[in-house]
Amino acid sequence: MFAVSDTHLLEDEHLRQQVEGHPRAQELLRALLYPYAAPDHDYILRNRAVTPLYTRNKFDHIDRLLGGRVPVIAAGSNRSPRQLARKFSRFSEAVEIPVTMGWMQNYDIVYCAHLTSYGAVPATILQSPGTVVRVAINWLLPDQLHHMHATESLGDHYDYRQIPSAGITLDCGLTVQRAGAYIARYGVEFSTGDIFTLADIKAENRRLPERNQWQMLQYVARRAGLVAHPDFILRIIDDEKFRRAQNGRRPA
Repeated sequence: MFAVSDTHLLEDEHLRQQVEGHPRAQELLRALLYPYAAPDHDYILRNRAVTPLYTRNKFDHIDRLLGGRVPVIAAGSNRSPRQLARKFSRFSEAVEIPVTMGWMQNYDIVYCAHLTSYGAVPATILQSPGTVVRVAINWLLPDQLHHMHATESLGDHYDYRQIPSAGITLDCGLTVQRAGAYIARYGVEFSTGDIFTLADIKAENRRLPERNQWQMLQYVARRAGLVAHPDFILRIIDDEKFRRAQNGRRPA
């Protein structure tokens, strides 16, 4: 999924040197590069290839492209073609997933208070009065949505909810009444009051502090009384009991 050459995307020079020479560099990069690169424009993923969503006028055939599909907010990595291609790599049929971009009012995209099996701190949405955040919408067919649920560990890490989407303005001009979203079951506070937004996601009037993925993993390591190091990330990946012990407390 990732190549050693992708280490140039790591901003921390010392970390970059540690990862470049590591025998498990690909696994480390999968954790550290979350939420992964994504176009800042509407696109469609067709069999792992990315093309513009519109081939002619912006509004031509939009009903055909999106009709019968469920809009789902892609808070973190689901906005990335690389992640979508990975999640649907074994899907039984040829995959087409339209992704539209827009701005969401009075919400922000924040880190969840749990860790993934691949070593990253993932994302969810959170109400944030006055904030306007850049957001992606995955348009999924019913069988694609069912498959996406399976990749999101529903009932363990996330609940799936419908969010009134009156505050979402899509670049294409389309209006949606409601959108699905994956809401973290462990909430967004590893420790009381510690809520962090994704520095990789653009926002206006952001009320909460920003962190990139490495900064979040450093925070998690310090909270555990450990030193942030690639070996810490690998322990998260390899040791489920240790990984779950780092989660925040489930909200009452």
